[in-house]
Order: sequence, then structure tokens, then C-alpha cells
Amino acid sequence: MRNSDVRTHIGLDLWHFDSRNRPGAGQPVHAAGKQTGVWAVSLNHKRRIFRPNAGAGAPAPSFSVWLAAAGGAATLLVTASLFIGSSEAPARAPATSHISASADQIAVVDGDTLRVGEHIVRLAGISAPARGSVCHGAGQTELDCGSAAANAVSALLRGQAVACTIGGHDSQGRPVGTCLAGGTSLGSALVHDGWAHAETADLRGSEAEARAAGRGIWHRGS
Repeated sequence: MRNSDVRTHIGLDLWHFDSRNRPGAGQPVHAAGKQTGVWAVSLNHKRRIFRPNAGAGAPAPSFSVWLAAAGGAATLLVTASLFIGSSEAPARAPATSHISASADQIAVVDGDTLRVGEHIVRLAGISAPARGSVCHGAGQTELDCGSAAANAVSALLRGQAVACTIGGHDSQGRPVGTCLAGGTSLGSALVHDGWAHAETADLRGSEAEARAAGRGIWHRGS
């Protein structure tokens, strides 16, 4: 069957999902290609707050002791309030920060999401099909583009360490940033190779080239 229109149909059908609001991590694949179980990583972990309970029958301090301790007590109260306030805040990376990990601490969640050490990081500026996504071409032609995109990330990693510059967070509170492996931007490489859609102007030219060449998800078929 001729599939001259596969590219067009893939382009129409693939992006009917919002990758920024899709479900969380599924079955990560380590850079070496071995599939592991679901990562038990809580992104909304609530911290316990410990507050001292006043003793019911404690004797009142003398006036002289109160005078001697007044300044120090005020300082302690301010410090304690700051500590409690910070402990109630969600645990998340700063707006601008750096996250890195060695090769054995990297796992592929899907085509645009990595586990880097203890952090789940989304690649900035791109949107790749999630695991389980199927792209439909002409007729009955199908491509398991979710798994293919994840495999493309694993191939780019090639057992290398990853360093990410975080510039913000997505709607689920996950860090979003530019990640490099061996000096190569993973997001840019995925768009160039046709395994991700460009979400920023600087990558749209690369996506257009991938479409024209029929690379990755834009493959025309035989």
C-alpha cells in the first residue's frame, strides 16, 4: 500500500494530545535500554511540620528571667516562623538552577522527560509523543511513536552523564530545562531527528527540515 500521505496524517493525528498535561511517569527505560519498574517518585510530597506542645503544668518564669530572655525569645520566634513557613512550601527546584547526574543515575521516562538523579525533568521547548501514543498514517498504517521517541532519547544518551539548566516548571510542578549529554542538546537533537515537535521559534526551522526529510515521526513510509 502506498503511504505518500503518511507524513500529513501523522502530523495531524500525533499532536491531538497536550503533553504538558498528560499523566505522570510510566515505565522508565535506563540509558542502557533495560526496562525497569514504575519509579516511585512523589512530586507532591507533603512535609511533616513539627511544632512543640506547651507543657500543661509548667511554672511561669520569674520576671527577672523574662527580662533576660526577652530579646533572645523574639529572635527565636522569628526564626521558628520562617522555618515552619519554608517547610510548608512544595519541594521544588529554584526557577533557575542546575541539575546533573552520572549515566547510571539517568532514566528515560518518555520522549521528552528524563529522570536525572532524584528529579523528573521535562526537556524545554519540545513536545514528544508519550508512551503508548500511536501515530496513524494513511489507511491502517500505524507507528508506535511513543516508544520510538523514548528509544531515540536512549540512543542520544549513549551512557553519558546529563547536565540540565532549569528555567522553570510545568503545570505539574516538574522542572523544565535544557539538558545536555556529551555537549549535545537532547531537545534540539530530538526535533532535528524528527522525534519531537518544536514548541519554540528557535526549533521550528529544525522541525520543518525533519518534516521535509521524512525523519522520525514524519516518515512517509514505503
